[in-house]
Amino acid sequence: MYCHHCGKKRTDDAIYCMKCGRLLAAEEEADENAGAEQAAGLSESDLLIEAENRNGHQIMPKVMGKREASRSVWPWLTPLLLAVVMAVSLFFYYTYQSHLNDRVLELQAEGKAAAMAGHYAEALDKLNDAADARPAFAAVQADIEIVTDVAELERMVAAAGKQLENQLLGEAEQALEQARERLKGRAEPVYAKVKDQMETCQVKLDVMKLAVELEGLTTVDELEAKLKVAKGLDSEEAAAVQEQIIARIIDISYTEAEALLQKKDYTDALSVTVRALAFAKDNERLTSLEKRIQQAQEQYEKMEQQRLEQAMQKAAEEDLKNQTAAVEVVNIVTTLDEFGALHIEAELKNAATRPIYSISIEFTVYDAEGNEVGSGTAEAMPNYVEPGETMSFMDTVFGVFAEDTTVVVDHATWYLD
Repeated sequence: MYCHHCGKKRTDDAIYCMKCGRLLAAEEEADENAGAEQAAGLSESDLLIEAENRNGHQIMPKVMGKREASRSVWPWLTPLLLAVVMAVSLFFYYTYQSHLNDRVLELQAEGKAAAMAGHYAEALDKLNDAADARPAFAAVQADIEIVTDVAELERMVAAAGKQLENQLLGEAEQALEQARERLKGRAEPVYAKVKDQMETCQVKLDVMKLAVELEGLTTVDELEAKLKVAKGLDSEEAAAVQEQIIARIIDISYTEAEALLQKKDYTDALSVTVRALAFAKDNERLTSLEKRIQQAQEQYEKMEQQRLEQAMQKAAEEDLKNQTAAVEVVNIVTTLDEFGALHIEAELKNAATRPIYSISIEFTVYDAEGNEVGSGTAEAMPNYVEPGETMSFMDTVFGVFAEDTTVVVDHATWYLD
């Protein structure tokens, strides 16, 4: 019998090979169990040994040479195999780490995209997954802090919006102020959405405060100032407040212009309507009122012109009267005495519109047939007479000798005061 490993001849009862030290009993048991299938898979050296046992030929030197060559390969083959194994392990480790880095970057990008879209919970889930995979990745940790801050700000702004819905303007204003303080210095794009939400709430707050302030305003000047504020707010609510302010300006202006129209203060009334129409150009109430004011003003001016002309005419007539007919005869009484002298007593009145003084009267006496039987000149007394007051003069005409006589005031002179 020979050792199947080194080909050294051995005894039948040997357990180990005397040359290579291999266990021989186990090999024999394996040979018995393997059968024909093991024989088909034997190595070249085993086949040679079997052939030697069957044929009795000695080919051991050739097998021994091959065994020695095989043993000489292992000293350099083992390190090579170890190097290959290490290289393969490093390759797979590098590939795994590279894939892991790519996955972390992918999760980070997805988290950022979700945050930009306003899906902060989803963004935090992805960023936390990335942080779990790479705990030392500072950029991911920074993104988590930013998204957490943005999510908290969104909750603050949402709470402020809820307070506005409940008409809690003071609380909402305080919450928005706190959010604004936290936003100071934050220029990252992810804050843009919450900034827009905050601005929307701020505009709504300003509009609601403006609506409350309108309740106490009663003048166009005050309303105009608030209208400028409303025009600076860009929202549907602000547009509604603008319409409300304009409507109040129209009502106040209409009432004021009507009152001025009743007082015939047409210029100021038109000024009020013109100002109001600057806010509501096509308002039918104001345009109709403006036409009424203009018509009333035209009618008034026409009547004033007529009154002026009449006054001028009357003044001219009065002046003429003052100049030519200021002295009016009220009554004349005559008495003829036994000597044929006619005693005259006359009552006159100042018919002028101004006082007169130094009044001198010239008169003529006629008999029953109309013949002049005497004349004279007299000074009226008192010397200064107010409009409408009376004066008188007394005189005697001698040599009349006529019972039935008539005294006619021919001319009077006076001075106007």
